[in-house]
Amino acid sequence: MSKESAMKRYALQSLLALSVSLAIGAIIAVNPTHVSQAQSNKTAAAIQISSSVPSELNPPFNDKGGGAPTATPEQAAAFAWQEFIALNWPAGPQEGKIGQRDAPSSKYRFGDPSYTGPLVWETFRSKVEIFPGNFQFKSGMPTYGPPPGYPGVKDPSLGYDALPAYNYGTSIQACRPSQQRNSTPWINLDETDQITLANMFAGVVDSTQASGNSAPQLIRFLAKANRSEYVYVAGNSDPNDSSKQWWASIPSNVVTDTKNYLAKYKTSPPNNGTKGSKTYVSLPDGTIEIKAGWRQLSADEIKSGRFHMQLVRFYEKVGTTGTKCFRDAMWGLVALHIIQKTPSAPYFIYATFEQADNLLTSDGKPVEDADGQVIGSPAATATTPQVCLVDPQPASQPQGQEIPSNLGSVILTSDPDRCRPLTNASYCKAPGKQLYYRNEQSMNPSGGYICVNKRDNAIPDYVVKANMQAHAAIADHLKQAGIPTSPWMAYKLINVQYFPYDKNPDRNKPNGSPYTPASAPYSASNPAASSYYMANIVVETNRSLQMFSGGLSPNVSTDWNQDGSKHKNTYYGGVFHNMGGCMGCHGSQGQNPAGQAGDFSVILARGTVSSPEAPAAETAGGLASALRNRSLK
Repeated sequence: MSKESAMKRYALQSLLALSVSLAIGAIIAVNPTHVSQAQSNKTAAAIQISSSVPSELNPPFNDKGGGAPTATPEQAAAFAWQEFIALNWPAGPQEGKIGQRDAPSSKYRFGDPSYTGPLVWETFRSKVEIFPGNFQFKSGMPTYGPPPGYPGVKDPSLGYDALPAYNYGTSIQACRPSQQRNSTPWINLDETDQITLANMFAGVVDSTQASGNSAPQLIRFLAKANRSEYVYVAGNSDPNDSSKQWWASIPSNVVTDTKNYLAKYKTSPPNNGTKGSKTYVSLPDGTIEIKAGWRQLSADEIKSGRFHMQLVRFYEKVGTTGTKCFRDAMWGLVALHIIQKTPSAPYFIYATFEQADNLLTSDGKPVEDADGQVIGSPAATATTPQVCLVDPQPASQPQGQEIPSNLGSVILTSDPDRCRPLTNASYCKAPGKQLYYRNEQSMNPSGGYICVNKRDNAIPDYVVKANMQAHAAIADHLKQAGIPTSPWMAYKLINVQYFPYDKNPDRNKPNGSPYTPASAPYSASNPAASSYYMANIVVETNRSLQMFSGGLSPNVSTDWNQDGSKHKNTYYGGVFHNMGGCMGCHGSQGQNPAGQAGDFSVILARGTVSSPEAPAAETAGGLASALRNRSLK
């Protein structure tokens, strides 16, 4: 698509969205309050332009009902958009003073092009600012931290609002000496792959325009958490006792007590509302975590105005020494996960958004429009080559332990319905402008690139309608504010998960026994397949993540335990569920991973962040081994 035609299409979308907004009477509300309630379940799921982060889905939640368990998919989609709008609001002044992070500006409006500072969510702490890697030895034992700014001066948030500082196990210097004294960017991209499983690339980026980036097409990631999580971790820590420093790792007795509680009651431990628990791993209500994907943009993408751009920090290797250095550059946001713990959703509510131009054909044509509707006839296959999960049920040897089976593998196939392997492996050799990925080597096809043609599960109608409504409200807001265009018109909700579902696998169904819902309407207890398997196309792309359920062993998803029993991953309401998608993965790797506990927070379960990540080198057999600051359990 030429630059001229792209701009015409963008203008047409804006005009159409504005027309819709006038028809539905979108409400504009600039509210400096940080937290509000979501739309009542007694009214339509309206979407407002508001700086208030909703604190509950389908309120009021009480002993008479309400909350996430009784919400509709439409309400959940509106809740997700309210989060997105509020968290992408310009932040107030950032001078390191108490109360400044996480707070919206009372001066600048949503989408204001004159604002150049961080957005509200961008002021959340990066994971290394909560779980620092710097340490010193005391009595022969390493003592980590404390986090930058801790404990502050007469500060109930224990130094949370200090300006960003990224303290790893070793000091990281600038790759370019002229950047050594730069102000530290709010965006710290210290992850380079999809939870250690695959590298994700955008073919639309010119691979020759490196600008110090060793992998220009690579999508890099960050994880952040808000004030609630930081105060919970820092407040439970003792800087003088290395055995009680939650910013390094959860004390073993607390992990044991948490696991015993989960096993006995099959639900999250009590959390004292907005305070969180000291005796169990149970985060406060109002905890929000962010996962975001960023990449270098092409010249045409920058000119299009369709990407939110921000100064980012990314990391590279220094020669062959293993030492890392950092570079700062202006990049574009391509993916945003938002997860929030609410009183009715101790398992968190999961929403994921994308920039509208992620999915392209090899010649650069969009696969979906800005609302998520597929343009024209969908591709025949989700990927080239096609992939299939082989997940045999182990022979029955009852042991009563949740240890994922290690018999599974992902194969290349021309027949995913029957999972027959290709006789000769053939990979995607010319991605063009498509998305494509390269698997890590363990039990996955890793000999070449796999190109992405479409989603395994299309965006459902109720999300498309929510996107139309949100874009209409944004267009009306922009008109009233005198703002000609905004990149937020080119972001869309992909899906939202707001209640766990227990998938029942069938060993006779190929390709991992895919979940199939009952007929519509969809609900909390009858989610759409795209909701059960909620996945972002640039954050969870390979077979184990695009259709995750069960557990991971070692890098392949499986619905079975080693003893032949059905693997479960999410405790809630007295039931142990086999949940899919983001929620299931956070249950598997956050709520109850082997030897750890994190209350659905993977960064809390893992603790110390010792080093930033640099891209793994590619070899003929797959990605070379590289130091990671995360691991799978």
